[in-house]
Amino acid sequence: MLARRRAWMMFLLQTILMSVALVLALLLRFDFALPRASVLVMAVPILVALRWAALFRYKLNHTFWRYTGIGDMGELLKAVLLGSLMFFAVLRYVCRIHVFPISVYVIEGMLSFLFLAGLRVGARMILQARCSQQAGEQVPVLIVGAGAAAALLVRELERLNYRAIGLVDDDRLKKGTKIYGVPVLGPINEIPTQTRNLGVREILIAVPSATGAQMLRITDFCARAGVPFRAVPGLADLIEGKVTISELRAVNLDDLLERDPVRLDADMVSTKLSGRVVMVTGAAGSIGSELCKQIVRCQPKKLICVDQAETPLFNLQQHVLAGSKMEIVYSVTDITDTERMRRLLFEHQVGVIFHAAAYKHVPMTEANPHEGLRNNVFGLVSLVETAEECGCEDFLLVSTDKAVKPTSLMGCTKRLGEMIVGSREPSRMRCVSVRFGNVLGSQGSVVPVFQEQIRSRGYITVTHPEMTRYFMTIPEAVSLVLQAFTVGEHGNILVLDMGKPVRILDLAKTLIRISGKRQSDVQIVFTGMRPGEKLHEELFYDSEVRLSTPLAKVMRAQSQLPAWQLLSRRLQELQIAAYDHDGDRIRAKLKQIVPEYQWTPETPATVARAFAALPGSDSNLQERANLA
Repeated sequence: MLARRRAWMMFLLQTILMSVALVLALLLRFDFALPRASVLVMAVPILVALRWAALFRYKLNHTFWRYTGIGDMGELLKAVLLGSLMFFAVLRYVCRIHVFPISVYVIEGMLSFLFLAGLRVGARMILQARCSQQAGEQVPVLIVGAGAAAALLVRELERLNYRAIGLVDDDRLKKGTKIYGVPVLGPINEIPTQTRNLGVREILIAVPSATGAQMLRITDFCARAGVPFRAVPGLADLIEGKVTISELRAVNLDDLLERDPVRLDADMVSTKLSGRVVMVTGAAGSIGSELCKQIVRCQPKKLICVDQAETPLFNLQQHVLAGSKMEIVYSVTDITDTERMRRLLFEHQVGVIFHAAAYKHVPMTEANPHEGLRNNVFGLVSLVETAEECGCEDFLLVSTDKAVKPTSLMGCTKRLGEMIVGSREPSRMRCVSVRFGNVLGSQGSVVPVFQEQIRSRGYITVTHPEMTRYFMTIPEAVSLVLQAFTVGEHGNILVLDMGKPVRILDLAKTLIRISGKRQSDVQIVFTGMRPGEKLHEELFYDSEVRLSTPLAKVMRAQSQLPAWQLLSRRLQELQIAAYDHDGDRIRAKLKQIVPEYQWTPETPATVARAFAALPGSDSNLQERANLA
């Protein structure tokens, strides 16, 4: 009822303004005298009717003026021009009235536009002010950037409980200018100063095109300001409608790695996969699910997703690959179940296998050596042989930098995997392996663990202050894996260019900073290295020759690998040694096969003490911090 009454009031007010515009135009034209008042009385209803007809034509008859913008003003101008032309035509050629000179029609049109536009803008200002009062105090924010994304953000903030009070940008020409009334205050290095001077309570980063190094510099100044900060989504996502600019996100670590992202050359990969049946093992894992997502874009004939974890495989089906129109088979299967894998491979005539299934957590595999061997080594041998029997043409093993000079049983099993794939005699099936380091955001990796610790505990556990790791984003790693697949030859060990190693302590400090917290707010506790860990990972053995490939970001490691007959005999001996689940016997046999495996016999008591030192017991954290 109230809304209807308001609509009638606005209708009446606009009608009055249209009438006043004509009267005022005549007064201005005839020095405030009204000639032929009877003609004016007849002309006013005609003008009002035609004006409303034009407003209806351009759908401007509504009273939702809270979001009136430049686009609405353009439509209003068109409606006024149309109304004026119709008014002129009706009076001159239908009613045969010639007492109004041309200037009256022009002045009346200008006044009508000013009145109607002013009414809408005024109503918008009043409504927004009223909403601000009802919403309470607005949060004063400083915006980093003064480009297109910043302009969108300033507009969007008008309907949120935020108030932009300034922008900073390194473009000197922009200093002193305004974007929708918000001034550009100075360069980015003034963020801490401007934050203090203006009472800023949050910083919003609107530079979606920033590189990792640029984002690192921006967040460094934001951290010095001592207030929370967030980033807006990329412009591509905004244009495609995937997100709105109001969906501000926390700055994620992907932004801060100093590397140019690698994009998938879909055409090159599609040439190899199009029309073929592709299987991904470990499909529900971090790497496996991203493999499935990128493979689907390459339009294979069919995709077979294999994983022994039912719930993650269900999530892959319902979320990651939902909506795909190609044929996808989801199989809850253990890759060590040879007969089940044989049926899958034969039934679907699989031509390509991406083998990402493996136990990958160093401490867990260290504590369960028999299971690590069963899955990572013997499961791989069985799968490769079965795939070859079933006519598979391409097999790719996902390896890790922990396979280089391994100190852990997990790393040693992955080195064995490289040897198994690389030593096989040439046949109809091409076998290659791809070696790379840590991936950001994978299940159980250091970044999600740090984020959860900051959020729920208020401290971060770091094993050693000098520990370093190679890092890459999951989409980037998978893109390179797929491209490496297209160029690898049988027996190749391909190595991804991981950039420079990152110190874990620096990663922790960066994560604290981009979480909007001060260094003093989050304690860093050094827990000591866990069993099987080493300080620094490497991508190549000293004995390996680094060779280039047609891909700039992919190298080939030329290794001296044992002959397949010798390796096969040693694997049989290892399988016999694994029957009694004796960890030391298993490790001793592994060291015979992989001489670089850095293991020495330890007493059970030593191993027990090492595992007792694993992080997880809050009562021992301070003690371990003091020891470190």
